[in-house]
Amino acid sequence: MQEARWWEPLGDGTVRCCLCPWFCTLKPGANGHCRARGNRDGRLMALTYGRCSAQALDPIEKKPLYHFYPGATILSLGSNGCNFGCSFCQNWEISQGETPMIELAPAEAADLAADERARRAGCIGIAYTYSEPLVWAEYVLDTAKEVRARGQVNVVVTNGYINPEPLAELLPYIDALNIDVKAFSERYYREVCGGRLEPVKETVRAAHAAGCHVEVTTLIVPGLNDAAKEIDDLVDWLAAISPDIPLHFSRYYPNYRLALPPTPVPTLIRAREQALAKLRYVYIGNVYVAGAGDTHCPTCGAVVIRRAGMGVAGHSLRGYACARCGSEIALVGEVIESH
Repeated sequence: MQEARWWEPLGDGTVRCCLCPWFCTLKPGANGHCRARGNRDGRLMALTYGRCSAQALDPIEKKPLYHFYPGATILSLGSNGCNFGCSFCQNWEISQGETPMIELAPAEAADLAADERARRAGCIGIAYTYSEPLVWAEYVLDTAKEVRARGQVNVVVTNGYINPEPLAELLPYIDALNIDVKAFSERYYREVCGGRLEPVKETVRAAHAAGCHVEVTTLIVPGLNDAAKEIDDLVDWLAAISPDIPLHFSRYYPNYRLALPPTPVPTLIRAREQALAKLRYVYIGNVYVAGAGDTHCPTCGAVVIRRAGMGVAGHSLRGYACARCGSEIALVGEVIESH
């Protein structure tokens, strides 16, 4: 635990957290909406600083990031807490629960990622993920600086619910983000997630404008955010930022407090076909659909990166160009084939 970075005193020991759009006002002893920040004796403290509840060496495709060092691995770290309360949460044990945590200082985390054994496994850096890493922002910022100093990369997998000022401090040290745009409806955000859509949209725009690699994920929940018009609105908005931003449609499965049946596969296929009318790279996740996890050249349709599960089975690229027609493919970093 250490003092938080983004807060202001309000008098009589009360403080306001300025990290995310909740702007929690906290009296001494109270914790914020995210449970990761709290008022202790008139100071806002980052309660989970340096405390990890999950750690693994993951394929980069698991984040999911398909256009950022395809086929690489990345050290993934997470902690407890989240500033949303999504009824379908896939990681609710750590986002809403109290799982055991270990102490891991920023320099120790960066050393783990840079370790020779990790490098032999193709590890390129650290992903801050699993729960909501931006409520852990002080730790992410300090660790990201250590990772950069070792010549490796930083990835954030986030709901994007953060205020512009702390985001602007973080982005210079972040190389790639996968941002959940959980739906394209304020009502959905309010009733299903406990938040607002507009700040998330601002995060996507700001990250792209800052030169970070950005990919977007939308979990399609049957009957809640799968209407054709909502998909069109999402795609139109994203294409206006850049048609090269990869979009991942992920299959929902019942979890936490939501017991609807899993998303029908035809619904995901339809959404992908809609999106491909305006976006160049669209994927389906959480279920196997033939060809929907491969990267296709948007000009000639050739498969330029073929995936098997969470790995790269082969590619047909010359540099960053399609080997068949020569069109440039929007990629960052080399492609690493699985062995």
